[in-house]
Amino acid sequence: MTPYDMGKVSAFLLAHRRIEERSQRRPIQREERDLVEILRDAGVDEIRLLEEMMTGYGFELVTLTAFDVKGISPGARAYMLVRLTNAVCPLLETSKVVEAMGTGSTRTAVAKIWFTQIWLLHLDLMYSAKGRGPQQRNEWLESNFTKEQLIEAVRTHINGFVRKLNPDIAGASEVYSVLSAEKGQEVPRYVQRFLTLMVEAGMLEEIAQDSYRQSLLAAVEMKANYDRVLAPLLIQAEPQPAMFGSAAQPLLTTPTDNPNERIE
Repeated sequence: MTPYDMGKVSAFLLAHRRIEERSQRRPIQREERDLVEILRDAGVDEIRLLEEMMTGYGFELVTLTAFDVKGISPGARAYMLVRLTNAVCPLLETSKVVEAMGTGSTRTAVAKIWFTQIWLLHLDLMYSAKGRGPQQRNEWLESNFTKEQLIEAVRTHINGFVRKLNPDIAGASEVYSVLSAEKGQEVPRYVQRFLTLMVEAGMLEEIAQDSYRQSLLAAVEMKANYDRVLAPLLIQAEPQPAMFGSAAQPLLTTPTDNPNERIE
């Protein structure tokens, strides 16, 4: 692999976070197939150098075949960049989340609140509701849900939990203030923005109109990072699968410090 080839592979991986040889879910362009050939022909030292380079960007380069996970064509390979713990995903960095989730009048904090809450609830639809654990990445093909199911999950969270909190306890939390102020029309709008962003970031796949499922990349990343990132935040309900929405509960009762310093 020449320095020029390594540069092309690195640029594509950092832009898309995956290189697949074949896929039944999306068309593979000639450029991507050529990059697979470069990686297949690369020596051990060249791959190690590429791995070290990706580590510097906050990613682990993972190579998968049909023996590792469902959804990869027999004989094909998939190369994926999995975020290291505490690394920011360039496709989901704060500025892009705020741009996708908000409007010109939406503050940064509000956009981030809606994204975080919907993200946790969409995980429940793909994991908890299906009796699936975070380590079960092979089940990603059966992780489908609809936009309407996600809208209903968010409404249930707001009406069945948030609005039942004692305002004297939760009133100092901006998360509580934002969600409890929802008037019925914001949920579908924010859910659609969330879904569009997650599809563009390669975390979700739209398999039919208003029907989605987790991507292979997202399933691989969840398995790699769950124990170190999400597990400590969840209220475990053994032997039942953890409810990801439970991680949102402490945010609803945690006072917002220095409200005058919130980023606009």
